[in-house]
Amino acid sequence: MPIRLMTIASCSLLALSGAAYAQDTPSPQPDIFLFAYDADNEEDVLSGGLNVTDQPLYDNQPFFTAGSDTFLYARADDKQIDIYEYDIAAGTHTRITNTPENEYSPTPSPDNRTISMVSERNGSVWEIDRSAPGTPRWALEAPGVVEPVGYFARNFATGDVFYWSRFGYNVAYTDADGDNHFVSGHAVPSTPHLIPGTNTFSFVHRQTNEQVWIKAFDPETRAVRPLTPIVGTNANYTWGPDGSILQIEDNKLHRWREGGGGWEEISDLDAHGIDGGYRIAVSPDGERIAIVGMVANPD
Repeated sequence: MPIRLMTIASCSLLALSGAAYAQDTPSPQPDIFLFAYDADNEEDVLSGGLNVTDQPLYDNQPFFTAGSDTFLYARADDKQIDIYEYDIAAGTHTRITNTPENEYSPTPSPDNRTISMVSERNGSVWEIDRSAPGTPRWALEAPGVVEPVGYFARNFATGDVFYWSRFGYNVAYTDADGDNHFVSGHAVPSTPHLIPGTNTFSFVHRQTNEQVWIKAFDPETRAVRPLTPIVGTNANYTWGPDGSILQIEDNKLHRWREGGGGWEEISDLDAHGIDGGYRIAVSPDGERIAIVGMVANPD
């Protein structure tokens, strides 16, 4: 089914700087497409696609809130990149931050009161309260993490923050007591994730034999466990609430389940009017998927 476009006021094109933006952005600029997700459909798990951020500038990094009724994302205007929220039922976009710095990777707390993000204020993880978006706090100031963070995941229940170093190409974590732990070098630029229903994080690692694997890190035991090689070369992936991993490669959606037969193709994004799909998020209730990509044949 082709994508139906939702018209939003457009902005003029601009050149944006910043390492996270440059790493994460293909050309032309991406939109976010929202689908219904039926994990048990044997023909195509996606249906009812909408381009919900139809504008000519950068829209990326969707992250659903705990209620599955909205998602946060990073959005560019003609000046900078800020955090916005999309309300699925209302079809409306609300600007959350409005700072002089670019902000990326919005991550809401389970109660949806706190939002963490990467800020170019100093290239680290910052957080805001929704009640006071104009007064951000440096989340990694107490543990003294001064290296620039490219991507991160946060466990709000334990206080752990797991992050990928923008220049070090390694992954590390800091706990609620401010203790830092180096986890691995040779980490591929990719958003780490808190694995649903656990206190374990996942990340992407390039091994010395050049194979690229998704691996799990347990903060309690400090153990790293291999899960599966990625499909192809796209290191962006996400977890479904059922414990499955989803990844896009060659504009096709793939799914991996532990104990299964490996990766399976579950949807062809060409059939849904998307070109160059590469980033994905699944709602906590497992009923919706947000995909980052471009409109196929926009003319």
